Amino acid sequence: MNEDIRYIVGLLGQIHILHRIYVQRVLSATDIYFGQFPILAYVEKHEKCTQRELADTLQVSPPSIATSVKRMQKTGLLEKENDENDLRRTRISITEKGRAQMNQCRRAFDRIDLQMFEGFSEEEIDLFKEYLSRVIANLTTDEFRGKTMFSLIEMMTNEKHANEKHAKLRGKEGSI
Repeated sequence: MNEDIRYIVGLLGQIHILHRIYVQRVLSATDIYFGQFPILAYVEKHEKCTQRELADTLQVSPPSIATSVKRMQKTGLLEKENDENDLRRTRISITEKGRAQMNQCRRAFDRIDLQMFEGFSEEEIDLFKEYLSRVIANLTTDEFRGKTMFSLIEMMTNEKHANEKHAKLRGKEGSI
């Protein structure tokens, strides 16, 4: 059983990597980076939202959102304007370029998803969804309960940076 489980986990990893490669190829034809698509999608549905709303909804830090929005402004995907009622607050909108590139990505993502599940029956897709949901439920401890995918990615990134910093410090200590 243990070898079977390791094999399945390896397959899941391979699926993740292959999917990520296809997504990266799609995104490379646009000005959109991997983590920016959810921001564009939210702003498209919530025109003139604030950075705080974005951060709260995606469950990521306000500085993380501020950095992304700034980059997306520079590439012409988003625009900011001052709030008429509160000059300390800015409102974010998607540009036509942002909307066009997002739609281009959506069409390509749909093709990737269809390719992934080619030859699967509706019943097989339902079973697969049920199995993956159970795996996720088994891994979702209290620490992760209620987190969005984006907040989990930010958590993983923060832990990676902390580990890298810790490794650098250990390396310096070892050379003293």
